[in-house]
Amino acid sequence: MKKKRHTTNAVDILHRRYIGDDAERKASLQDERVNAEVARMIYELRKEAGIKQKELAELIGTTQSVISRLENADYDGHSLSMLSRIAKALNRRLSVSMPDKDKDAGTRRFVFQEVVRGLRKDKGLGIDKFAKKSGINRADVISIERNPDYKPSPLILHRLSKFYKISQRKLAFLAGAIKKMPPGVQAEASRFAAQSESFSKLTEQERSTLDEFVKFLRTEDSE
Repeated sequence: MKKKRHTTNAVDILHRRYIGDDAERKASLQDERVNAEVARMIYELRKEAGIKQKELAELIGTTQSVISRLENADYDGHSLSMLSRIAKALNRRLSVSMPDKDKDAGTRRFVFQEVVRGLRKDKGLGIDKFAKKSGINRADVISIERNPDYKPSPLILHRLSKFYKISQRKLAFLAGAIKKMPPGVQAEASRFAAQSESFSKLTEQERSTLDEFVKFLRTEDSE
């Protein structure tokens, strides 16, 4: 009997356990990512505005239970109409984008956003305080963390690198500023993406995952 080959690669484990060759499940994984991202965005914007779920509900003419569902990562009933009402209530502008389906580019952008957001939260810094300490414009900080199509300038990458003491070159790969990513960086980014969840609140496991990847980003470039 042929022995089943084992793997320690987090991406392979995640794929085999939950996806396999099921096309429908592959599609649903992407849907779940989008739902979690929208839920986190609503939660963070509401908290940033300093209002409770009930107050936001009153502003858009709905109930607290609806807001609670919208902030649940498992909820899949978000509509453009509702998001538009929330954006208006929070003095934001709703935008919709359709980026290309480059799997690797999507992973890189996801990892870049999660690392920058996770490190900021790990230091206990709000967006305004982080912007002041890092010397990065507040609008750029928000775009870095929330806009997957945002391309940071070399100066911003330099300031992120200096503030967090991590490799500017590796940050540039993750941000898409350098297109051709070395296999080693791609493998570590994919592993991080498979292990991480959205860092709305850093659990011990999430902090450990973040610390491990940041340790890699701080190593000397060898590729």
